[in-house]
Amino acid sequence: MDQPTAEEALKKLEPLVGEWALEAIPPGGEPWPGEARATFEWHESGAHLVERSTVEMPEAPDAIAIMGCDAAKGTYYQLYSDDRGV
Repeated sequence: MDQPTAEEALKKLEPLVGEWALEAIPPGGEPWPGEARATFEWHESGAHLVERSTVEMPEAPDAIAIMGCDAAKGTYYQLYSDDRGV
């Protein structure tokens, strides 16, 4: 039986790696002011992708997320935390 591997699943996340500019626009509203950035990089283990985001707006939290996969099920998961203690 051909089972997917974690290595194959994680390769699909590779296009996210790098630094990104973010823009937040509420439904029907104007873009929020200030600059926002997100960076994606591989954890030193190579088994997880780490996202860090920062926002120049006091009401918006800075955050970190760790992404991985369950290759046997063909699913991805994300653990998230931000400045609000979420």
